[in-house]
Amino acid sequence: MLNSVSLWLHHHALVLEVILVVLAGLGALYADTVRHFVSLPPQRLGTWLLKARLLSVNSKLFNLCECHNNSFATLVYVARSLVFIFVLIGLFLGGLFLEIVSIRSAIRAGGDQAVYTNFHANLDIGLALVFIVVVCCRLLLLGEFLYRLRNFKGYDHLLMEHVAELEEKLVVAENAGPVQD
Repeated sequence: MLNSVSLWLHHHALVLEVILVVLAGLGALYADTVRHFVSLPPQRLGTWLLKARLLSVNSKLFNLCECHNNSFATLVYVARSLVFIFVLIGLFLGGLFLEIVSIRSAIRAGGDQAVYTNFHANLDIGLALVFIVVVCCRLLLLGEFLYRLRNFKGYDHLLMEHVAELEEKLVVAENAGPVQD
């Protein structure tokens, strides 16, 4: 049974790697919305998603307003983002060094035997891509925040309009509750 699962994974590793990397990228880009989604109590899915998106946009607007013309708040926001990115880079480098050690150990112990298979190589590449994609997405979000902070005038009105639009949709979604017979 385990051998057949291993063979299936070996033959479909590329597809699974692509799915994993795409999901990691989406998770990194929408991490704030996912965090708000998880923090809310369970409710109807449409209302739940709207509330999470509304909290995410409000959080972005609050952070921009807090950092506008306040260099210390901007420094704290950037440092908080960079700490997470540096932790991910450290984990990536630590995993890279562990992988080098395991490959060298497998080569010394194996000789003719292929202890380090193509499946292991695909798994290592997939995990490395996940780390790289997540770090790049977080850096992209940080760059976007700093760009929006630099061009704050006009963008704050756009975010406030987006908040108002989400609040209207939320009121409609909450009023359209389940119909009782």
